[in-house]
Amino acid sequence: MVEIRIAVADAGGAHRLLRRLADLFDRSALFFDGTRNEVGVRSESESRSVIEVIAAVESWLASDGIDWARLSLGDRSYTMRGPGLGAPSGSPPVAAVAEVTG
Repeated sequence: MVEIRIAVADAGGAHRLLRRLADLFDRSALFFDGTRNEVGVRSESESRSVIEVIAAVESWLASDGIDWARLSLGDRSYTMRGPGLGAPSGSPPVAAVAEVTG
């Protein structure tokens, strides 16, 4: 089982992301922590879930104009930046930039 947590800046953004993830996962696999503005996915299929969550977050960042989201998977965190924050100058254009910590 894998648990992926996505922290966002505000509750409105979290709810929009939650709706997007509900298109991919059973509602029973999703959760929301309002004290942390954190959306989560629990799934049995580890690699499929990670790929689908990353794709959904990239799409959500771009379509909603969100600046960033922090994904946590185990003891690692990944900050995904929206297209507005982008990559360093000279880098090719990408949908989102991830920064790894942990």
